[in-house]
Amino acid sequence: FPYRRTVWTDTLTRAGRVTAISELNDIAGRPVIDRGRVFAISHSGNLVSIDLRTGERVWTRNIAGVQTPWVAGDFIYVLTLDAEVAAVSRRDGRVRWVRQLRRYKDQEDREGRLEWSGPVLAGDRLIAVSNLGHVIAISPYDGEVLGYIKIPAGTYVPPVVADRSLYLLTKGSELLVYR
Repeated sequence: FPYRRTVWTDTLTRAGRVTAISELNDIAGRPVIDRGRVFAISHSGNLVSIDLRTGERVWTRNIAGVQTPWVAGDFIYVLTLDAEVAAVSRRDGRVRWVRQLRRYKDQEDREGRLEWSGPVLAGDRLIAVSNLGHVIAISPYDGEVLGYIKIPAGTYVPPVVADRSLYLLTKGSELLVYR
């Protein structure tokens, strides 16, 4: 194992939270490294930008999530625990826009909770998918909904983009490919 020395560390938990759910310190989404910065999001409510070389925090925002952030150009796109897709400035952490996604299959009765995965950037569209088979395309520029389709089965896995195609793996182990 060639890595023997800790260069820097950081903790993404939030101080002062006292609820049982706030004790969850899980970081399910992977950190993303881009142009000398590390971007990471935690379940407990920290979206952070860290200088890769020094380990110093550049900025912190009170945004909770468990999906891997998507960094493109000057923005970080995140899916929050509140089923929101947000565009956050890479430079200073300011929120440019937020798009609320549907939270329930039946919004009125609050039944059939949707769990979203993503987003991923495919061309000029951010794509998010749900456990109940919803696929939504959102503009990365202003957060407007560009389109929506329903797939045969839901997914908990973010889509993969490769060779001008979108790959979705459903809960039923079916691989769907869209062009």
